[in-house]
Amino acid sequence: MQLSELGRTSVVKLAVRYTLFYGAILTALLIVLHWSSSRFVSEEMEEEIEQELLRLAEIHAKGGAAVLQRDIDARLEDAIHSGRFYLFAGSDGQPISGNLTKWPHEANVLLGVEVEVENIWLDDDILIGNYYTNDAYLPAAALRLRDGSRLLVARGVEQHDALRELSENLFESLPAVVFFVLLVGISMGWSILRRLEAIQLTAHDIMAGDLSRRIPVSDKNDEFDALARCLNEMLARIEDVLTEMREVTDNVAHDLRNPISRIRNRMEVTLLERRSEEDYREAMYQTIRDAEAMMRTFNAILHIAQANAGMVRARLEKVDLVELARQLGELYEPIAEEAGLSLQVQADGMHEIRGHPDLLGQAVVNLLDNAVKYTPRGGRIMLAVQTHTKGIDLIVADTGPGIPESEYQRVKQRFVRLGCDRPDAGSGLGLSLVDAIARQHQGMLLFADNHPGLRAIIRLPLPRGSLETHVPVTYPDDRSDAGLSQV
Repeated sequence: MQLSELGRTSVVKLAVRYTLFYGAILTALLIVLHWSSSRFVSEEMEEEIEQELLRLAEIHAKGGAAVLQRDIDARLEDAIHSGRFYLFAGSDGQPISGNLTKWPHEANVLLGVEVEVENIWLDDDILIGNYYTNDAYLPAAALRLRDGSRLLVARGVEQHDALRELSENLFESLPAVVFFVLLVGISMGWSILRRLEAIQLTAHDIMAGDLSRRIPVSDKNDEFDALARCLNEMLARIEDVLTEMREVTDNVAHDLRNPISRIRNRMEVTLLERRSEEDYREAMYQTIRDAEAMMRTFNAILHIAQANAGMVRARLEKVDLVELARQLGELYEPIAEEAGLSLQVQADGMHEIRGHPDLLGQAVVNLLDNAVKYTPRGGRIMLAVQTHTKGIDLIVADTGPGIPESEYQRVKQRFVRLGCDRPDAGSGLGLSLVDAIARQHQGMLLFADNHPGLRAIIRLPLPRGSLETHVPVTYPDDRSDAGLSQV
């Protein structure tokens, strides 16, 4: 980002706004401080002058002029250095004792019945000592005593002057402080903008087609790094989805090309010459079978896409997995018997979760279809529901050929078919759909060796507040579920 563009950014505008606000608040605080401090010093000084004057007047009333003169003379040495001024004068104004050379003319207005503190002008020729080398405007109070003599007390205002000088210095430094705060705000804004610019550049590269770009993460581990990590995870997920979409497109094109070619060739061959009704019916039957296979492929892809996109999340409801297993067991028991297999259901109690009953049923049906398809005659199939500390498992175990452990992850991918040499091999979307449905329910699809055969497990999270009970399950080979915890 160019420096010329910095002033138009919201970060700099915010820094200027808060700097002005800070400057206004600081100015108001300095004004209040100056006013309150000046008032406090003035009131304290006036009270001290009044008390000092009344104390000296009391000494005169009790001891007379000689005692008052000795008391003032005793104070003069310290008074010259501390800025205190005393003058005890006769009725004609001639000095008797004190550190003023004559009675100030302006002090005559203070000779009233009540003691009042006023500021009077003292010329430099009146002041004794070097406390003030020039004329001074000092607070003072005067009193006419009973015998007609006069008494004056004044105080130096260096403390007040120091405070005023400090306030003036603070006011003079205020623009520099505000400017420094503004620089700090702009520098912080510039640092933030640099990090935002890195995110913006990455976004532009991604929009240009480079899906491998990621937002840089610093070692500061702050909120920007947390955001960058979150966005990088999202970008990785998007890249995986797009890569998967490209692969799906290629696989769909490849898988649909054969049935479409068969349909076209069959129609051409059928139309080459006149045939019997049975031949036409057979051609139509085969065409319908190929069309149904294509429809099943499209429906499976659609269900997987909906599950991955979370489109069914709004339709979640309570699902009793035990009841679901029993219903599917009753549905598949005659199918298994027809294939020469035995199907056993082990599901007791009630295990409810929040889920989509149709999708969960479709997932179990896919696993049962695979078990029936790949288990040889005389084999056994087990459908079970098991609860343990890791979650609730929907288990379909068989005694078929199983799946090599090295292929456990690959078979979850779309269009992966390990038994493609079989005449009844499917489209390779069944396990991918089961995995998508499990992830849609915040679960996972796992596999384990059933010795012999395969144990397919849909592991779903326990509902909140549920009791983590353990229900043992006996599998078709009479083994316990001890091996399940190793999955």
